Parts: sequence; C-alpha cells; structure tokens
Amino acid sequence: MSSNSHEKFEFLLLDGFSNMVLASALEPLRDVKMRSIFAGLEWEVTTLNGETVASSSRLKFSPDRRFEPDKTRGTLVIVAGYSIREQITKELVSMIRQASRNARRVLALDTASWLLAEAGVLEGHSATIHWQELDAFEEAFPNVDTSNARYVSSGPFMTCGGASTALEMILELIQDTFGPAAAFDASSMFIFDPARQKDQHRGAARLNDRGSPKLLKALNIIAENVEHPLTTFELAERVSTSERTLCRAFSDELGMTPGKYYKLYRLQHARYLAQETRLSTEQIALRCGFSCASALGRSFSREFGKPISLLRN
Repeated sequence: MSSNSHEKFEFLLLDGFSNMVLASALEPLRDVKMRSIFAGLEWEVTTLNGETVASSSRLKFSPDRRFEPDKTRGTLVIVAGYSIREQITKELVSMIRQASRNARRVLALDTASWLLAEAGVLEGHSATIHWQELDAFEEAFPNVDTSNARYVSSGPFMTCGGASTALEMILELIQDTFGPAAAFDASSMFIFDPARQKDQHRGAARLNDRGSPKLLKALNIIAENVEHPLTTFELAERVSTSERTLCRAFSDELGMTPGKYYKLYRLQHARYLAQETRLSTEQIALRCGFSCASALGRSFSREFGKPISLLRN
C-alpha cells in the first residue's frame, strides 16, 4: 500500500445483522492496517439512529455515530441480516439513495442488496444476495441482473451473500485497493487450509492462485530468518526450487520480487519493535537484519517517506 493512499470505510449496521458477516468484512481491513507502516485506512460504524444495534445473536454494538447520508464518503458497507424487508421505510430508502450518490463505492453484505434494490440504485447492474433470498430478490426486482455468484462487482457496487463470500469479496477489494501483497497477507491470516481452498477455487485461490505451496514455504522461511536475511539464491535452495522460478512465483502471486517482500517484512517487524518495545534503534536494526541504526533509518525513510523515530513511544 502506498504511504500516500487513504481509504475510509463506513459500516452501516442494520438490526439483525450477522456477527460473522461483519467480522469477515472488517477483520481483513484491520489486518491491512496493522501490517502497514503508515496506513491511510480508517473505518467507523454507524447505525440509523446512532443508538446501539443488536446482531442476529443479540450481541449489542455501540456505533461511532448516527448514519448521515450527506457525510458518507469513500466506501459505504451496508450490513443487513434477518427481517430486512420489515425494516425498509421510505425515509431509509431515500437515505440510502443519497448515500449511494455520495459514496465512491457501496458494498451490500448478506441481505443488504434488497435495500439497494429498493432504493433503485441497482437498476441495470448485476447483483447477488444471500441464497435464501435469491429467488424472491430476482422476482421482486426484474430490472436487476440477479446472479447466483458468490459475490458480484458491478460499477460502484459490490454485493455478496453470507460470511465466507463477504471474506472473498473484501479480499478482492483489498487486492485492488492496497495491492496483491496486502491481499495475500490478509488471506493467509483468515484462511486456514490453503490447499483445500485452492481445490474448491475459493479463498486464496481466487486471488490468481496466490498461496501456492512453494510460495507459502518461502514466506515461512522469510519469517524465520529476519535477523540474518537469506539471499534470494539461498531462499530458493531452502524451497527446493530455482531462483528464477521463485522470482516468478513472487512476481505472479505477490506482484514483487522476493527481495522486495523480504525487506518489507523486515521493516514491518522493525515497526512493531519500535512501537511495542523499549529496544534502541540500534538493537532493532540488528534484530531485523540491518547492519546499523542508520542503515535501518535510511531504508525505512526511503520506503515509507518518514523516519522510524516517529514511531517511538
């Protein structure tokens, strides 16, 4: 992710939303923010009246503020669940229509596509919804190209069904917005069994087959050798492949060379140590494979445009 990029997400929660759906969309974004050095990424949670809202399992969430369509910017993520049709009013439809005009993109999770369709903003677009509502949705909105795909991107709108499809959709958004490396890192965090996911053409396999065994092995080796970095040749030997093949895998699956990824990993570890420990910059440099504090400082500033000293407590 570029240090100059800035993305804002607003999560509008409607009564009866699914905790799993919300977590599947929000937690990957948290992972992106956590791993980036200077993350231009923020989010806030809103509800229709600014009061606490209950999920389908009756867990209660307190929002950051009341939903105000004229303040909607960036990406609006609408999370709905059971009884969506009973919640729709003329006032709500009008608010969603206005917010959709103001937002750069709109994500409708679970049953929230019904609300967008009622607002008329999906006419001429492709969309999907939770499988339990799919037939009724298609019948109710003939001007929407209803799809049974796991998630659908159409113009500024992205729609999906349940929690697993929300995860896949948000990973694609992360890839397009923050780059393939960020998407890979997030998918590795939340998809436990990459081999099974790849066989089913889900999860990491949907990200242009990122997550191949050779690459995953290389990433593990990198994580185990931060203090004493390996050369690309040595890394390829550990993975039992050629240097050329390894470079191609990193380029195809992460969009960068092994050396570039290795350095970013070391710098992110340096960031963590600077924020969470009392180690000196010299000690951090040595633990992250740099010859001295000045070498770490130059590399850090060159990559992210700001000195590592700004991260010290």
